[in-house]
Amino acid sequence: MERLRNPREFSFVYSKGTPYFGRYVVVSALPTGKAVSRVGFAVSKKLGTAVTRNKVRRRLKAIVQELKDQFSPGYDVVIGAKRSAVGASFAQLNQDLRCTLEKSGLLAGAAEAAGSGEEHA
Repeated sequence: MERLRNPREFSFVYSKGTPYFGRYVVVSALPTGKAVSRVGFAVSKKLGTAVTRNKVRRRLKAIVQELKDQFSPGYDVVIGAKRSAVGASFAQLNQDLRCTLEKSGLLAGAAEAAGSGEEHA
């Protein structure tokens, strides 16, 4: 898995991709047909100070790092944090991001990893 870094790439995913909304995150996904998926993180200044934004960004990166083996190849993905993400615990963010990624079809191993299927209420 690679990272999206160029602002033009973020804009392209936002304009052409499909958004999927969770309680704490918004996942925009664009199929590319390439052998690898690329992920970028967007945390607005509306969330708070740099310390707050970096905390949310670090948590999202850690969750994606855990899921990197389950990601479907061939997508450009932008994961954006909502304002509600500031008050969320790591477990709440983890559950919401997993659920949103499963809803979008970006997790290849979603059926095997889901198990009981009661992750998100």
